[in-house]
Amino acid sequence: MRARRIKMKINEKLTYKDLDFPTFVGSREAMRLKTFNENGEEKQIVVPFHDIPKAAVLGGISFLNIGDTRCGKSQLMRDIHRHYFGGGSDQGGKSNWNVARNDFSSEAFFMTIDQSKVGEGKGMLCESRVPIEKRIRALCNIVDELNLAIPEIQVEFFGIAEGEHKGTRLGEKGYHLFIASCNINRVNGDFAGTSQINRALLNRFGITLDFDFFKRTDDDDDVLSQRSGREQAPIRDISSKIMDAYKEITKSSCEREPWLEAYLRMFSSGLDYCHKDSDNLKKKAWPSNCGTCSEAGKDLCSLVKQSNTGTIQLLKRFANSVNYLIQLKHDKVNVDPFNLALESFKFTTYHGNLNAVETFSKYGGEDQEQMRDTVRRIREKIMPVKPYIDLAVDSAVKGVSETRFIELDGEQSKEIEIYSEKLNKKLESLKSKRGLNYRVVDPFDRDFARTKGIRIDWFKGYLNSIANFYIQNQKCQTS
Repeated sequence: MRARRIKMKINEKLTYKDLDFPTFVGSREAMRLKTFNENGEEKQIVVPFHDIPKAAVLGGISFLNIGDTRCGKSQLMRDIHRHYFGGGSDQGGKSNWNVARNDFSSEAFFMTIDQSKVGEGKGMLCESRVPIEKRIRALCNIVDELNLAIPEIQVEFFGIAEGEHKGTRLGEKGYHLFIASCNINRVNGDFAGTSQINRALLNRFGITLDFDFFKRTDDDDDVLSQRSGREQAPIRDISSKIMDAYKEITKSSCEREPWLEAYLRMFSSGLDYCHKDSDNLKKKAWPSNCGTCSEAGKDLCSLVKQSNTGTIQLLKRFANSVNYLIQLKHDKVNVDPFNLALESFKFTTYHGNLNAVETFSKYGGEDQEQMRDTVRRIREKIMPVKPYIDLAVDSAVKGVSETRFIELDGEQSKEIEIYSEKLNKKLESLKSKRGLNYRVVDPFDRDFARTKGIRIDWFKGYLNSIANFYIQNQKCQTS
């Protein structure tokens, strides 16, 4: 099976060196990706923690930085604010910086009064309110110490998180980035500063960076100890290069990527399985029934529930952003889609999908540790059938949807082929003449979900949709 490449055009104006952070350091391993060169030779690439926010910036993916005080959250955001987007919009840059306060008002921040429209005979006062264009057009909005504001005030940031203010789009040319930070109380695992974080606001972040889990290494501390005083990142604006990269990432994310999409579906349709439910789906009763469940797949399905469609769409863009960054840093390499999907999924820890009972009883409130276990178990469950999934998707891209396979016993290992009546008859003939040993198998049978804790009954329909898409695409190209 040849290595699959996620097609993407790389903007030659932007280099990996352009994305260096002047003050923030974070070299701890965040991802380990399996890649292949043009000759199909495998290589492991370690992605350090400081590369994750770089990928998020390129993809325009909002992210929340959480962790204890003085762990580098604000330092990272200042580097992005000053060294990527040229500083504050009020000073000529393309970023807005706010520290959360209980008197914050998005209306007061983005709107002002046009005095020329105020006065007798000049209409209603509300008609004199006009947008502050430089703040509206800012590409990045940063809120430090988000949970200093009470939840009722945090609602003021909803629009910013969604890239708009009362119907007016923020940013330019479709690009808008929202970054925030908060302190987390590790005693009870909750988000605590002065206030908890509004759950709806939390779900508006594409990914979350846990600075306590991906903490600084000893080498990072050595680098920081050599510095004198508090350094400020120099003012620099590379936003045009970032937007060019964002354009390519967005374009790639809107195209069909059959192998990546198949593995992302594992996190939505796949994880939506509960043996105790009458429909075998996770509903409101999950995870209360997990304690009395004795099925083999419980070790996974009791840890996490399915991601929603919005999260999967963001995950696809984030995965493409990581892939884009890898191409900048390591030139032309093929990143394994399954590996990329899993490693990207790790950064959706705080979307409310984890079993909170397990978080506190087994993991002592360490959400990210639970997510690491979840990813490991998904990998263990899927790896045995990964060759079959890849081959089935490859066949669907060629217009043939099939979940049955023919296994042939070779001298040292078995060979796998997509099932077809023609091949089956040929092998049956050879079997009687040469004693060939083969069998027809369906690795995605009805016991798969019960034993693995992952639904796979959606896979046939997914293959049909892929086959139909490429058949129609071929017809359009030839007509």
